[in-house]
Amino acid sequence: MRIALTGNPNSGKTTMYNALTGRKEKIGNWAGVTVDKKESAIKKTYNDGSKELIAVDLPGAYSMSPFTSEESITSSYVKNEHPDAIINIVDATNLSRSLFFTTQLLELGIPVVVALNKSDINDKKGNKIDITKLSEKLGCPVVRTVSTNDDGLKEAVAAAVKLEGKGQKAPYVQGDIDLSSKEEVDKADRKRFEYVNSIVKDVEVRKTFTKDKNVGDKIDKIVTNPILGLLIFAGIMFVVFYVSQTTVGTWLADILVGWIEAFQGWAGDKMADANPLLSALLVDGIIGGVGAVVGFLPLVMVMYFLIALLEDCGYMARATVVLDPIFKRVG
Repeated sequence: MRIALTGNPNSGKTTMYNALTGRKEKIGNWAGVTVDKKESAIKKTYNDGSKELIAVDLPGAYSMSPFTSEESITSSYVKNEHPDAIINIVDATNLSRSLFFTTQLLELGIPVVVALNKSDINDKKGNKIDITKLSEKLGCPVVRTVSTNDDGLKEAVAAAVKLEGKGQKAPYVQGDIDLSSKEEVDKADRKRFEYVNSIVKDVEVRKTFTKDKNVGDKIDKIVTNPILGLLIFAGIMFVVFYVSQTTVGTWLADILVGWIEAFQGWAGDKMADANPLLSALLVDGIIGGVGAVVGFLPLVMVMYFLIALLEDCGYMARATVVLDPIFKRVG
């Protein structure tokens, strides 16, 4: 039995895939980490053993009408390969955007289980989602999950297995539209969003922001400000390059170059009586040449380490919001 894992980018989809299969696929706090489908057997921890279960990790998608190569892969697989069931990973912190894709999946006639992921983060924000009512509205099982600690994963898989071979009634059917007409497509999308928002309004209660609970939003507001955000980005990039190219990176490079030069001197002494051409080739050509290249490694490694920290803390995703208007003008 093949179970496809689908969802918006950065919804925790690959984290769930890694937990279910024991694989260690790359994950990250930004879109575009998964760019092709991957599949592997689901571990016995989440499988009662009655049948072989294969999890298929598909690239993140916002819509079944593909605009990117990743969305094309997901759309093509779901429509043409016909998995036995779909676990749709829904970001509980962004329910409206996630359910747009969910309603499209439910139209395909493939059994769908909604995994309400990042539920722990949503709880910390003080938001509440009525899972029972959401399940009734969508007409499919909804399971609360937290991929990072395996919470609800076994229940989600069990629900998918139970649905194999069964049909589901789509809560929203778009009907035929002229896909070549941008006006018709936009109109259909607006209607779908209106329907999704009506569901969210019924099932979700968001906590009113307070001063002591809104630190993250205040930071987001500052770092994504069109003017201040650019200055912050320039400052952070300056610090990254200064640390990697002038201080820490240079210090590490000096140590490494010192070791290489010491080895080069030792090798030169050992080959003092050897053929001059051979000595020059080995000592100056190979050791010296490789040493010159290796001397740059600390600078690059420190820079990539700092950029990785910025990516994992979520800053780079905010930086793209600030830079997007600029690069749009470039093309």
